[in-house]
Amino acid sequence: MTIQYIKADSLMHRMSPIAKLIYVLLTLPLVLIVTRTEDLLMLLIWLVYTLILWQFGKIKVKYLAKIFRLFLFVCIFIVVVQGFMYARVGLGEKQTPLFALPWHYQIAGGADLGVFTLEGFLFGIMIVVRVITAVCALPLLIMTTSPSKLLDGLTKIKIPFSFAFMLVTAIRFVPMVDATWNRIVEAQKLRAFNIDKMNFITKAIRAYIPITTPLVLILLRQANDLQIAIESRGFGAPEKRTFMEDVGIHAREILFLAISVIVFLFCLYFKLNYTVALWTKILTVYIPMIAQLLPF
Repeated sequence: MTIQYIKADSLMHRMSPIAKLIYVLLTLPLVLIVTRTEDLLMLLIWLVYTLILWQFGKIKVKYLAKIFRLFLFVCIFIVVVQGFMYARVGLGEKQTPLFALPWHYQIAGGADLGVFTLEGFLFGIMIVVRVITAVCALPLLIMTTSPSKLLDGLTKIKIPFSFAFMLVTAIRFVPMVDATWNRIVEAQKLRAFNIDKMNFITKAIRAYIPITTPLVLILLRQANDLQIAIESRGFGAPEKRTFMEDVGIHAREILFLAISVIVFLFCLYFKLNYTVALWTKILTVYIPMIAQLLPF
């Protein structure tokens, strides 16, 4: 399954899409201002807050299992690359080797591709947490908001209806593409064309053309049907639009936004005043203590 609207009765489902959109917009600056390893602690606070909101929205991890499996390989790749290539020797940062390979190759900046460093490993973890924090914020908006309410909410905040409609339609097309892909793969398996049993080279040469070709044709046909449907309903008419549901800001949305802003400001305050000292204590006290307990 992909990120799509899941019908349920929860606090986050009843929340206005405008409030949830503001929450997502608060997540973006927190992710972007994180540039140092010690800022990882600040991101973890916001990530814990996000997972608490997941509970209020009744979002289950199994709905995002496919995406998390994809990100698992990406995260491992990021950590490995940063562990070998991270180097800030010119800025006076000490490098702590964890293990070394038999061969070495120096690159610009002072990094040794044959040495995996603790600083690079922690910097890679920080990048991974940035990605996870940004990804985990989106389900609160998409999986708890119906497309019609999301469209009404975007229109309410003065986004042109055509742009809002394109955004919502694109979100709706993502699970449609995934479902269509799976149907085509199953149909090809019935014809003894099993892509799952092919190796990487065979897939690259001959596996995807019999699948992507009907996929593109089906999506073009569905896009054409959508165009005919919306034009027959007067899409783009100049009359003022009306809304069937009230998607404005009420008491519960104000309370939700107030809590989100308080957590946001606390994260900024924590970053400016405590992250460096606490991170230094973790590196100098807790990590050596854990290292002494390891059997190797």
